[in-house]
Amino acid sequence: MSPSRSVLIFIPLAALACVPYIGRNSGGTTAAITAGEFRTRLEVYADDSMLGRGAGTIGNRKATEYIAGEFRKLGLEPAGDTGTYFQDIHPPATARFDVSKAPAGSARNVVAILRGSDPALRNTYVAVGAHNDAIGIVTPRDPDSTRAVNLVVEQMKNAVGRTVTAAERDSIVKLVNASRIRPAVVRIDSIVNGADDDGSGTVGLLEIAEAFAKSGIRPRRSILFVSHTGEERGLLGSRWFTDHPTVPLDSIVAQINIDMIGRGGAADIKGGGPNYLQLIGARRLSTELGTVIDQVNSARSQPFAFDYTWDANGHPERIYCRSDHANYARFGIPVAFFWTGLHGDYHQVTDEVRFIDFDHAARITQFLHDVVSKVASLDHRLPLDKPKLDPTARCVQ
Repeated sequence: MSPSRSVLIFIPLAALACVPYIGRNSGGTTAAITAGEFRTRLEVYADDSMLGRGAGTIGNRKATEYIAGEFRKLGLEPAGDTGTYFQDIHPPATARFDVSKAPAGSARNVVAILRGSDPALRNTYVAVGAHNDAIGIVTPRDPDSTRAVNLVVEQMKNAVGRTVTAAERDSIVKLVNASRIRPAVVRIDSIVNGADDDGSGTVGLLEIAEAFAKSGIRPRRSILFVSHTGEERGLLGSRWFTDHPTVPLDSIVAQINIDMIGRGGAADIKGGGPNYLQLIGARRLSTELGTVIDQVNSARSQPFAFDYTWDANGHPERIYCRSDHANYARFGIPVAFFWTGLHGDYHQVTDEVRFIDFDHAARITQFLHDVVSKVASLDHRLPLDKPKLDPTARCVQ
């Protein structure tokens, strides 16, 4: 937690904009995926100096510079525009932000390749993605009170239209006091750091890339790492990439999407715990992809307990359609989306590093590395045994 967050004081955004994108050194990491290394990277990526990483802002530009710098240090092959790691996006005029008014280079994907070992398969890819943007800057508020109210209201069933009880009010007061970094000191915050959404997925992406790059072991197929921008603005970056791919779209055999893997405890979600993980879409286009994931999971000494509740057809939250994998699926690319679910800090100024479960996140990341390795080493393409979608149609869950 940065010092500027612990007192009732504002740091001008202009001053934060001058802070380098690396507030702390993320070097010295290794091929091993550990909770400590996960935290090291996330403390950089979800720092206040990133200004909430809103798409089309200087903060998001800093975020993409950081990701590209990590890809470069790992020796990954640039796969963006004109030999760079960056792919500028140009969303339509109907998009939720005007890219023409954004700072130069602030609306861009980051794309890199780790080349596979099999000459016959190395021009086919397993894509791994996460989104590099977050909500950005919001109206200043007291984050400790905001979090306490959100957590208690989340636990109140059918709370609309009734008054908070005395017991619930006491719970809010206790949570406020427990959340404060310093007793009786009110903090004011306006930066949605997005430590979980999707700082956790971005760090997972980087940890997987590092594990492959530094191990020296290459799967047969290549791995395409795509950090998408504009997910929070309507999946703009992933739509742009799949409409304007930097590798042939039919060479992508599967896409693994990582968005919000930093929580999932019992306090966050019903049924949560150390083995909790939600899986979305893995059998919607290719049954074999779901089977491969199950095989990798069952081989673990501590398997995850997959929650498929939110993958059900007609689920009102439509999660299958609300993250970047949906833009790959519309072209018939088998997808699997891994996350630990919504919680009281979702899209709030309280989505901070100190609330992340690093052990859980690191275990999930190692598991996803193993899934990617398995799919990238298959001697065949995953068969499509479900109807192919119309890429121009609205996503339906």
